[in-house]
Amino acid sequence: MCKVKTKFTVTLFFLVMLFVFITPLRSNANMRINIATATTGGSYYPGGIALAQLWSEKDVANASASTSSGSVENVSLLMGNEANVVACQSNILQYAYEGIETYQGKPHPQLRILSPNFSQPYQFVVKKSSNLESISGWKGKKIVVGRVGSGTFVTHERIFKVFGINISDIKANNIGQSEGIDAIRNGLADAAICIGIVPLAPISDALAAPGSDVTIYSLNEKEIQSILEQNVWMSPMTIPAGSYKGLDHDVETIGHVGFWIVRDDFPEDVAYNLVKAMHENADWLKTAYSGYDNPSFLQPATVINRMPVPVHPGALRYYKEVGLLK
Repeated sequence: MCKVKTKFTVTLFFLVMLFVFITPLRSNANMRINIATATTGGSYYPGGIALAQLWSEKDVANASASTSSGSVENVSLLMGNEANVVACQSNILQYAYEGIETYQGKPHPQLRILSPNFSQPYQFVVKKSSNLESISGWKGKKIVVGRVGSGTFVTHERIFKVFGINISDIKANNIGQSEGIDAIRNGLADAAICIGIVPLAPISDALAAPGSDVTIYSLNEKEIQSILEQNVWMSPMTIPAGSYKGLDHDVETIGHVGFWIVRDDFPEDVAYNLVKAMHENADWLKTAYSGYDNPSFLQPATVINRMPVPVHPGALRYYKEVGLLK
């Protein structure tokens, strides 16, 4: 009887220890991930849907994605524990973390980068016959700058400031991006900075039109460095030759990047597994949503190293293991 009792006790001990070690793993796999994205018309929503499907199918987490009004609301959702993974574009992330601009005096030091997601190149669309050979040369020209208060308008203001241009120094046209490209095609405007994942349909149409007088201006190295020095949340980007019909050369530009972000109290092992699943299944993600086929996601060091916001320790551990970050 004594031997039987001892054997039972030992078996029970090992079962208890097995339960202790396995339970955290199971709870992490079943952790509920609420992804806040943006409106359905942008890139964050379909990108978030793809991510939720991947994480759920790979049994990394029980994930779902929902719409929101975008980056500013997402920071609030994250801080209020209404979502635990959210999309945020680079400038809003920097502002919120440091407590500047929109978040003046109200820093959020708890914010952490999980992963970059989508590059948003700034496409400097110009009318060929306007002979604009530098950004400084835009002064006095008819420029489509977007609606007042929009992100596009702010982008024009920030880039113009680098070259000593005020909005009052140009003939500003406050219409939307698609209408702006039409204005350039019809000779009613000289240039515009268009923002979005390449290719943008209105630009494709404009460049492919017979006898098109529209092209995309490639920034020179000095222009790029000047812009980046004053806007750390922007990154250098390249629009590859062939991205648009008739575009037979690479176009050098700048742009901003989106990030998936979490709080500093997000479980480290879960963060590690989420990022690992993303990169080990990068081809699947690119098929599910083409926006993931970009260097910001695939080569995160190119954009993470420009940001003042720390990478979450779990994500950092994975990136270092595979050589994506030093």
